[in-house]
Amino acid sequence: MAWMASSRLRLNSNKTELIWLGAARYVKLCPAGPFLIAGVAITPRLKIRDLGVMVDSDLSLKAHVQHVTAVCYFHIRQLRLLRRSLTFGAAHSLVRALIHSRLDYCNGILANAPLGRLNSLQSVLRSAARLVLRLPPWSSVTQLMRDQLHWLPVHHRITFKLCSLAFKPVLCLAPVYISRMCSSVASVESRARLRSATSGHLLIPVTRMSTVGRRGFYYACPAAWNCFPPELTAVNNSQSLWAFKKQLKTFLFRCD
Repeated sequence: MAWMASSRLRLNSNKTELIWLGAARYVKLCPAGPFLIAGVAITPRLKIRDLGVMVDSDLSLKAHVQHVTAVCYFHIRQLRLLRRSLTFGAAHSLVRALIHSRLDYCNGILANAPLGRLNSLQSVLRSAARLVLRLPPWSSVTQLMRDQLHWLPVHHRITFKLCSLAFKPVLCLAPVYISRMCSSVASVESRARLRSATSGHLLIPVTRMSTVGRRGFYYACPAAWNCFPPELTAVNNSQSLWAFKKQLKTFLFRCD
């Protein structure tokens, strides 16, 4: 507060948001406000927007999934009006730009999320595939997404994002704050001789929260990385990120 006053700064009530984070039973016990912060009255909200991600008070990400699905379905409806005038390649490019970019943006936060959240996003992906392939709404499109469009399902897209982010920390090319959350088993002296150390596994921290704790990047990223065989996780400095992503996507397609 003193620093803001000395720098002649003040909070903008239209751009400042406050939220209580925690379990629903604890959030109900928090004061409703409003709170006077730097001379501005701020009322806590049940959900806020942070870097394009909708964060709700219980960290269920329900609001974020609803927002993403609503925006994606809006673009799908608009593209349906133009589909007859578009070639297959043009429709495919527009779907990747308008739909995939939103489904893949910060999708790592959905790791270990409830199946219902992922099913909503998977329904969006199926609708987008029917749009590109010009299929009726009731037709099955799961196999066609794999064979013709080469699209990964939502849960594999999340795994793909997490493992792609873990690639650089494994090679010590990432910022420190990310590398600290992706420490290799071989870096621990007491575990350096274990089989997991030679296979390129990462340390999975112990968490007391079985739901929210396992959805954090510090847990979800190493856990996703350790699920793959040594030929993928034992990377070296001569391997490029593009080559790793290609191998990873091929392996994920084989998992279905």
